[in-house]
Amino acid sequence: MEILLNGKAYKLESSTILALLEKLDIAHKAMAIAVNTQVLKKEKWGEYVLQNGDEVEILDFVGGG
Repeated sequence: MEILLNGKAYKLESSTILALLEKLDIAHKAMAIAVNTQVLKKEKWGEYVLQNGDEVEILDFVGGG
């Protein structure tokens, strides 16, 4: 299937958000995830199964001062 990941086409097998983050080796980072403009709670990342055409945005937290 194909999703949009931060605005770019990305092909993958059926996957949950958590599995995608693990594949990208970023599951340990502090971040927010939005799918089709809806922010998903971290507790739902392992449950939400991505669908063909989903738009996924991974939002990193950046500290500043």
